[in-house]
Amino acid sequence: MLKLLLSTFMLGVVAQAAHWPMETSAPAGFTVRGRPELVDGAEGKALLLHGSEVLEVKDSAAAGHEAAGFSLSVWVNPLASGQGQQMVAGKNRYSANEREWGVMLDADGLFRLYVWQGAWKTVGHPQPPTLGRWHHLGVVLRAEAAELWVNGALSGKVALQQPIPRTRAALTLGGIVDGSSARQMLTGALDEARTFDRALPANEMAALYRPVAATLPVPAPVKPVTLWSESVPLGKATELPQVAGVEFHVIKKWDQSGDGYTFLHGVGLAWHKGKLYASIGHNKGAENTVTEEAQYRVSSDGGRTWSELRTIDAGEEPNLAISHGVFLSHGGKLWAFHGAYYNFMERIHTRAYSLNEATGEWVKHGVVVTNGFWALNEPQRLANGNWIIPGIAAGKYSNTNVFPAAVAISRGEDFTKWEFVGIPVDPAITRMWGESAVFQDGAKVFNIARYGGGAAALLAVSEDHGRTWSPSRISNLPMATSKPAAGVLSTGQRYLVCTTTADSGGRRYPLTIAVSKPGENVFSKVFVIRHASNPGQPGESHERAALSYPCATEHAGKLYVGFSNNGGRKGNLNSAELAVIPVAKLAVP
Repeated sequence: MLKLLLSTFMLGVVAQAAHWPMETSAPAGFTVRGRPELVDGAEGKALLLHGSEVLEVKDSAAAGHEAAGFSLSVWVNPLASGQGQQMVAGKNRYSANEREWGVMLDADGLFRLYVWQGAWKTVGHPQPPTLGRWHHLGVVLRAEAAELWVNGALSGKVALQQPIPRTRAALTLGGIVDGSSARQMLTGALDEARTFDRALPANEMAALYRPVAATLPVPAPVKPVTLWSESVPLGKATELPQVAGVEFHVIKKWDQSGDGYTFLHGVGLAWHKGKLYASIGHNKGAENTVTEEAQYRVSSDGGRTWSELRTIDAGEEPNLAISHGVFLSHGGKLWAFHGAYYNFMERIHTRAYSLNEATGEWVKHGVVVTNGFWALNEPQRLANGNWIIPGIAAGKYSNTNVFPAAVAISRGEDFTKWEFVGIPVDPAITRMWGESAVFQDGAKVFNIARYGGGAAALLAVSEDHGRTWSPSRISNLPMATSKPAAGVLSTGQRYLVCTTTADSGGRRYPLTIAVSKPGENVFSKVFVIRHASNPGQPGESHERAALSYPCATEHAGKLYVGFSNNGGRKGNLNSAELAVIPVAKLAVP
């Protein structure tokens, strides 16, 4: 039962000392996302979170901190570290640019308090917590400073130069609810959470702590599969070499005031009869709504200049949306395969089109793959003569569920008939948005997919041309939580385009390309294609620009990489941009 010492959160009123003892798996006062497990706690029972659950305090959006201040007290038992930021408690909604404060187990394994002062200001506890043991965390917001308390002692404080903002973000425990997504989820247990409508003095904060001898078992760490050469250290973003000789071009600049489009994402590229084609998903409404449409442009000069926007399919059926997809130029014909859905990401499937070059119209071949399949990287010819498209078995977006990687396999060169093949998932993976890419080595096919529980690439392997697969497992290759692009260069090198550095975590910058030595199936060198800030070059430049959802195709000794660039804006309000890389500059000794 939710115990109210004075009163709960009320609209326009700061909370009066609310107490959540966590004695049931669905405690009153919370909207529970996921399925937390009831375990022994610091006092009575506690809720165990597996990195896929978040507790949102009901009616807390308007609550905040007034002149009297605000205090939070919570017991936490962390069970994993080194898997990115894990929020213990916070009041933020990043996609809406609503930031107040948060206390977390940070990516470096230390407890840290973040407060918004136009930028994040932080104070951290100097010693890492012992996994499996109970730790008491406290946050006190005063007019002049924000304090971090650990185990009954003041760990440090941040001087406030301005008031912490009051926003409509909800107070959450175990992660951050960010629109339809959840972020920064905790792997560990929570117990005895309290809030107070005043800044507690030091003696009262200290009195909330008592030593707890009880422990929880710490899960054995999952040994990652090898995708990065264990003999080569991976550098930080600022340490990686930048690939030489890259040219940058703009396919479609984000221009809402001029053309009315807000959402742009998912560049697809193909060379066809001497021209470069680039497709996008475009929407004058919000992302993943029924006004999404598939559009494209054509360049006759290698991407320097582009035609007007043209339409592949705008979804003329009621409540049908056509979004981003991929191209295939083969046998003198240009094909396109685009993700599509009804309403808001319902009945997701892939549709096929072929270009009638005499009329400039796209011939609709209808639905060619179902089961939630969304084509995400260009088709590759398999060694047995079939073709394979990597993608995802998707549903309504949620990063608290598992949406596996998947592939579609053609029947020879009939591109109107494809077989859906789902890829199994290792039981250790509890969150996954499996946008995927592949590279091949004979009958062996490697699938690299986006993870949801951390900034690492997931790897699955097929030994039979993609018909059956090992489960997707966590690899030793860091990779941002974004769609990757992969393949084999004409040099025999495997490549992966995404964000792969030792310290980027989930950030979608810089844009990098990892490569192997010729003939090897593990990556051993990473180049930066471009940093977020790229002054003096075509395209948007911003210190926090997200460079995401790459695609890649090789032509005449160059690798053409299309990608989204949000220019530092929130969400997928992107420009579509192009990097042209000389393949010879990617050599690994």
